[in-house]
Amino acid sequence: MDAMSNAREWLTVREVSEHFRVSTRTVNRWALSGRLRVRRVGPTGRLIRIHSSALTSELNSENPPAVA
Repeated sequence: MDAMSNAREWLTVREVSEHFRVSTRTVNRWALSGRLRVRRVGPTGRLIRIHSSALTSELNSENPPAVA
């Protein structure tokens, strides 16, 4: 597996929000509530990345909550 395909396995909050057509704030809430497993990256650990498999296995198996 090359580095480019490996990098695409991990998605940004913005990419996940665009996939589900919700706000980035909603994706962050899903991560904080445990609905989405994330990996913290960066020197302070503030940035998060979501594995592409989570798009199908974790959120699509249940209906994501509606944005209020």
